[in-house]
Amino acid sequence: MKDIILVENIEKAFKDKEVFCDFSLSIREKTVHALVGPNGSGKTSLLRILTGIYKPKGHVEVKGSYAMLLENDYLYEDKTGIENINIYSLYFNFSKEGYKAYADILGITEDLDRKVSTYSKGMKRKLSLLIIVLMDRDIIFLDEVTSGVDPISRVEIRKIIKILKDQGKTIVITSHDLSEIEKVADLVTMIKDGKILFTKEVSQLGEGLEDLFIEEGSK
Repeated sequence: MKDIILVENIEKAFKDKEVFCDFSLSIREKTVHALVGPNGSGKTSLLRILTGIYKPKGHVEVKGSYAMLLENDYLYEDKTGIENINIYSLYFNFSKEGYKAYADILGITEDLDRKVSTYSKGMKRKLSLLIIVLMDRDIIFLDEVTSGVDPISRVEIRKIIKILKDQGKTIVITSHDLSEIEKVADLVTMIKDGKILFTKEVSQLGEGLEDLFIEEGSK
C-alpha cells in the first residue's frame, strides 16, 4: 500500500511561536489515519498545511483530490438543508445524486426542508459531512467530526466513514474522542508541541488509547 500523503522536514511558525520544526509524516492510501494530541499540539495546523491553507518550509505532497470538513460548520443558516446542498454543489461542481442514501444513514433526511438555523450542533455537523461526502474526493480531512454530537450520531458518522473507506477513500481525522478513534481508525499518530510522539496501528495497541495518550502526553 503506497503513501498518498508525504510530509518531509517541514517548518512552520506564527510570529514568535514555532509550530513545526523538522516534522515528517506519511499517510497510506485507503486507510483511516487519526491525528490526536492535546489542544494546541498542531493537529489543525497540520490539516491546513496539507490542504494548502498554510505554506510551510519543506516538502508536502498530497497525491489526490481532497475535501476538508472544518471544526466549525460554515453553512447558510437562512437556507434549508437541501438548499445548502444545492449551493455547495454549484460552487464545488459536484453531483447531488445519491444524497438521500447518505442523508438516511445520517438521520437528517426529514430535516433537509428545514432552515439550518433550526438545526442542533450535531445536525449541522452531519449536514456538513454530507456535503463533503458528495464532493467525492480521494482524500477526506475531518477535523473534530464528532464534536458536539450525541452517541447515536457518532454511530451514524462511523457508518459513513466505513462506507468511504470501503470506496477506497483515504480519511484523515482529528478528534479528542479517543474511544471513537479506536472504533474507526486504522492508524493513530499522536502529536505534542508539533512533534510526533508515536504512530501505531490501532489494532496493535497494547493498552487503551486513552491510557497511552495520558502516558505519552505527560512526559
